Amino acid sequence: MDRTKHALWFALLAASIAPGCKPTVGEAPSLVTDYALLAVAGEPPEARPGDNVTYSFLLASPSGTVADATAGWDVCLTPKPPAENNAVASACNPPAPGATTGLTFDAPVPSDACQLFGPIAPPVQAGKPAIRPRDPDATGGYYLPVRVKFSDLATGDVTGFAFERITCNLANAASAIIKDQANQAPGIASTDLITAGGARANLDSGPQTVAPGDTIDFEAIFTDGSAETFPVLDSASDALVDQRESLHLSWFATAGSFTHDRTGVASTETATSNTNAWKAPAEAMVVYLWLVLRDSRGGTAFKSYELQVGP
Repeated sequence: MDRTKHALWFALLAASIAPGCKPTVGEAPSLVTDYALLAVAGEPPEARPGDNVTYSFLLASPSGTVADATAGWDVCLTPKPPAENNAVASACNPPAPGATTGLTFDAPVPSDACQLFGPIAPPVQAGKPAIRPRDPDATGGYYLPVRVKFSDLATGDVTGFAFERITCNLANAASAIIKDQANQAPGIASTDLITAGGARANLDSGPQTVAPGDTIDFEAIFTDGSAETFPVLDSASDALVDQRESLHLSWFATAGSFTHDRTGVASTETATSNTNAWKAPAEAMVVYLWLVLRDSRGGTAFKSYELQVGP
């Protein structure tokens, strides 16, 4: 299993994040058959240089959520060279000196984050060419990579990255307005199980039972305000324009099959929930289910559930 490649795919998705083990050919990305790092979230999801951020992870396994794994954490301080195609610099993959371990990680956004990863050009070093500022993403954002690595898992190492959105000063009057619109994380308020006959059961109230081989629907209901409206500076007109966040929901389970590995809400839509069909396995077993919700500005939320298939 090629964990390095999958860690890079994890980095590209995240504004997120992806399984830590490459699926077998033909295996759905939503199927968890090994340790899988499904998400890393920063709280708050957007911060200014000097602000403290608390990072946490969602590590899944065929036996359920791994709540006691020890992660090694470090903040990457190496900008990605233009010649590299990955989401982070290759120099960010080895452990940084002084990297810390723990279930969560508290760290301030570096004071020079907007120079390393944002719109402010870093000082020119003697004998070296000037480095141009970073380009924002489509939402006007800049991101600090934070690395997490698990080295004590039975089947090998798992590595991934969080991307903490950083609030940087802009060279115009709109800067103060944009700074007041820092991203807030989306949320999953609850998830319902819906049978073919239309009966509903709330997964948040405890494990539910389904019959082997049945096809049911899950409906994930988002918290109010999960998709925020925010201003973006339009470079052509030098004016602020409002955008609405899109939402992306990834579905994972240890057995059975989803109709869609990912669902979502486009920026032009106003839906407040997502529904996905799932076919239960043919034999009786306990199935673990995970939902990971992300907005287009890097905010992340997740929930885990347990199902009983069979009597």
